[in-house]
Amino acid sequence: MNVNLEREQFEAMKARIREEALRTKGPLAMALKDIKHKIAILSGKGGVGKTVVTVNLASALKRRGYEVCIFDADLHGPAVPRALGLLGRMDVVSEHDHPGHHDLRLNPLTSSRGIKVVSVASMWASQEQPIMWKGAHKMRAIRQLIASVNWGKADFLLVDLPPGTGDEVQTVMRSIPELDGMLVVTTPQGVSAMVCSRAISAAKELDIPLLGLVENMSSLKCSACGEKMYPFGKGEGEKLARLMNIPFLGDIPIELDMGQCVDDGVPLVDKKPDSAFARTLDDIASKLTASLKKK
Repeated sequence: MNVNLEREQFEAMKARIREEALRTKGPLAMALKDIKHKIAILSGKGGVGKTVVTVNLASALKRRGYEVCIFDADLHGPAVPRALGLLGRMDVVSEHDHPGHHDLRLNPLTSSRGIKVVSVASMWASQEQPIMWKGAHKMRAIRQLIASVNWGKADFLLVDLPPGTGDEVQTVMRSIPELDGMLVVTTPQGVSAMVCSRAISAAKELDIPLLGLVENMSSLKCSACGEKMYPFGKGEGEKLARLMNIPFLGDIPIELDMGQCVDDGVPLVDKKPDSAFARTLDDIASKLTASLKKK
């Protein structure tokens, strides 16, 4: 009986040592060792503008003088490169004169404003070709992709997650070492808040810090009379933040130029820095950086 107990304790100790070694010295940890803060952008459902928030938050942080990287973890619908005007391919390089298969690494694409981006969209043969990987392939691809990139030094890595709490989301939550936490994006509709609450609960179950919640598409200013309208409802994001006991970082208004900005590959924060949208994103960036400094 004692022998079996000692064996179980020994195996548990080995597992803890192995997990700690991977967390601090594994391939992902070594690839990301020069990035100070790592934040995943989460939503419960699609259509909430999570990629738009990610790209414009990155631009707001960049305008504040920070070095920023984005990892586009939405394997089936990668849109970050297009939203930043990056239509080329990532370079495959080696640091050795006679490289082997495991020596090859990827250089991120860099936007005109200096934001580094890694996405499968920058590796695939064409925009029309679908990515039809299954669960295990997606999990391996995410880990291998992160570990194979020359990220360099940066202040922030923003991870644009796919909607929901599927394989890719869980892989990022479990695999990225020293993940600072999750930023949650929702919209004013009650159904969005309901689904988003499940994603928040998933992060809590995995013991991932929740840095805050933002409500996108919160209001629209009438161009004729200047009155503020609420086409999708009002206050659900702030109500959800209170209910789930996480910080509410702000409500982001609708800008009619947003669609054109995404198609042009220019973040609205850069195109219209004096807009209500840009000011809100700057305020969110300020609150986020302040909270990280307290950690």
